[in-house]
Amino acid sequence: MTLIEQQHKIAIALQRLFERRRVVFWYDKEGELREIYEQLQLDDVEKQEINQNEFYLKYRILREMPKGRFLLYSALPCPRDEENWLLDVQLSNEEFHAELTSLHLQDVGLTPEFKVLADAHKDFFGSEDRKAKLQKMLAPGDVEEQVRLKMMAVTCGTEPEWDKVLFSLIEESVEGKEIRLGALQRFNLSENVWRYLRAHHGYDATEPTVKEWVVLLLRDSFEVTTGGMATLTNEARLFVNRWKENVYARKSFEAWSGLLEEELNIRQELARKEVTELLDADTFACIDKAILSELLHHTVRNTQPIHLLEGWIGRRKNRFFSEAYKQTYAAIGYALQLMEAIRKLDVEVASPAAGFKGYATRWYLTDRLYRNYVLAAQQSEYPDSLKPLSEEVEKMYGNTYLLRLGDNWQAAIRNLTRWGLEGQVPRQRDFYKQWVQPYIEKNNRIFVIISDALRYESATELRERIASEDRFTANITATLGVIPSYTQLGMAAMLPHRELTFDNHSDTVFVDGISSQGTANRTRILQQAFDKSVAIGAEDFLNLKAAGDGREFAKQYQVIYIYSNTIDKTGDDKNSESEVFRATETEFDHLIRIVKQIANMNGNNILITADHGYIYQNRKIEETDFTDFTPEGEVYKCNRRFVIGRDLAEDHAVKRWDGDAIGLADDTQVLTANSINRIRVQGAGSRFVHGGCSLQEIVVPVIEVTKNRKSDLSRVEVDVIGGAVNITGNIFPVSFYQTGPVSEKVQPRTLRGAFYSADGVQLSDSVSFTFDSADNDSGKREKRHTFSFGSDASRYNRQEIYLRLDEVIEGTTQMRAYKSLSYRVMIAFSSEFDFD
Repeated sequence: MTLIEQQHKIAIALQRLFERRRVVFWYDKEGELREIYEQLQLDDVEKQEINQNEFYLKYRILREMPKGRFLLYSALPCPRDEENWLLDVQLSNEEFHAELTSLHLQDVGLTPEFKVLADAHKDFFGSEDRKAKLQKMLAPGDVEEQVRLKMMAVTCGTEPEWDKVLFSLIEESVEGKEIRLGALQRFNLSENVWRYLRAHHGYDATEPTVKEWVVLLLRDSFEVTTGGMATLTNEARLFVNRWKENVYARKSFEAWSGLLEEELNIRQELARKEVTELLDADTFACIDKAILSELLHHTVRNTQPIHLLEGWIGRRKNRFFSEAYKQTYAAIGYALQLMEAIRKLDVEVASPAAGFKGYATRWYLTDRLYRNYVLAAQQSEYPDSLKPLSEEVEKMYGNTYLLRLGDNWQAAIRNLTRWGLEGQVPRQRDFYKQWVQPYIEKNNRIFVIISDALRYESATELRERIASEDRFTANITATLGVIPSYTQLGMAAMLPHRELTFDNHSDTVFVDGISSQGTANRTRILQQAFDKSVAIGAEDFLNLKAAGDGREFAKQYQVIYIYSNTIDKTGDDKNSESEVFRATETEFDHLIRIVKQIANMNGNNILITADHGYIYQNRKIEETDFTDFTPEGEVYKCNRRFVIGRDLAEDHAVKRWDGDAIGLADDTQVLTANSINRIRVQGAGSRFVHGGCSLQEIVVPVIEVTKNRKSDLSRVEVDVIGGAVNITGNIFPVSFYQTGPVSEKVQPRTLRGAFYSADGVQLSDSVSFTFDSADNDSGKREKRHTFSFGSDASRYNRQEIYLRLDEVIEGTTQMRAYKSLSYRVMIAFSSEFDFD
């Protein structure tokens, strides 16, 4: 450091001191810095040299200039207290030390008592940037241990917390780097890391390394959570828990876990453990793979009760790696429910009306579970592993359910001469009269959303999703669809009409002489019945701004038909038919957007319906699934499930319907394939089919949606039940109770629980639970966890600590407080928290 640099540094240090005191003493015991003293120019500071003039200086400082600022310089060492005539002034003010170490301390605002610390870490103070950062972190009352931690935080670029310093070393180490650790070594700070880990984690090594410590951390966590013996302290396992939960550090945990899973050959160790020993472990991703393998084995072979396997899946929720296997777990869960439902299924059809009611109230759930399984399997993170399960699902769904139900239903309708059912079964062809006309008569606006191929089972799920939205109610009714169950006739049937006909020897349906194809023609048909009516495509409707031109648009009309075509468009293309269940999910979101836009346009009354349903099997259709039938006669249209024409020949593979029997006003005839069989048609898709009269095709939904004025959503409440209020050891069991079942208007709640001191120090591990049980049995809504405490808990003996339950703010990583309960630490002997 040059003389000029040293002079500048001393001037800055003195100015800082004068900000706190008006008198500064400078004892330059060798007189080496006299030249700098003499050249110093300090604003509003009087320089005086101590040279047997103590009485004068005291008089000058205390009497003549009691508010003045003085720099008192001496070229001698500071005298002993009993010889120091200015001792009282010196004690009430400040002493300046000009050696380098002292300058460093003054730069960061530390007192001379930290000189030993500064000498021990001289290289750290060689950077103005580091000193500036340290100065910002320091607080009054910091002791050496806290100052060293803050020096380490500056070096590692973290906040001054041990966890975050350690996370930073872990993060760089997994990448094969030691930049931060190397800096700590240069600054003589690294030994603090190893000393901390010896005391708190029980990691003691002659030549410690970050990797060895991490290896022991993960192995210890794995062993303890799978029933093995601990090798490190409980505090070490709590650190692992916090590591996994930290938003920024969790990536390094995942990286280390993947690396050590291979190096430690964890898969081989898993082979020696029972699956039940693994259910609470989440140190390595291969644990989930092992559990999934066992789940698949038992699900395919039906060798374990469904409630047990569902319990395994439930135990894996909210685990570290569970998100990486979310769809695979979901697929197995749906398969369990589907296969169990099919095993218990009775699809006997006593009459057409009984069959229709049976599907609308019970059997549709099988199709819904199948759709959910196929979708989850298609989105699975490891689809190949699900192939044996998918084969079993397809076999049971296709043969045990779909074919049996199709055959039984076909037998029930074999002798029908007219398409209709006994009893109060609403008909799709009466849709306008039954559902729309009453709103017109009451002078109320009605929005009708028609979703092409939204089949009944999907509509039941859509109804639940809408009902779970705030301020919406939704009810569903099953109606009898037209045959053939295809778009042109279904769409026409829901328009106001006196008669439906096929003209021009084609499959175009005419409504009272007007073609029903296209929104322009549909608007014309609607306005013939009621002039304040309009038809519009879904995308065009969504492009209207709800608060502006959307409301202006709606004001013009009382009846608004909105047409959406996501599902049918995907399924009818043989190149995309396998994506029909994904398209259904897309359509759910699409329809809910439309419903919300209608609500924002002050629309309160909404109907959602479909033109037809469909049959879908997510496998290659076998030759036996096709009929050998070839239509004869004047054929307008031939599809996989129906034929339209005149003078059509009968055949054992199909059922013939005359026009008047199915509600047509001309001599058109229709042939529908029996049961679930397909007609051979060149180039058409074969997995997604409709147009016949199976229950999946002709049970058509009508959902009535109403917007309410007040918020009607809530989340389930969770209580902590039973147990002691005193904590007497380093483990403590807690039971959590979901007070009621979830429902459409009572939604699940995900909570994170941990024990904290009154000053906010986390004392235990944390646990996350999703309370989403819909079970009415209260015993099945209880969850348990045994909390483990670190050594810090013993410091709060005979004090209150708090079990804090927090929940994630939706769409963020931030938490908000849900509930807090107090407990008292009553440790008989502190040794209960000694883990060595």
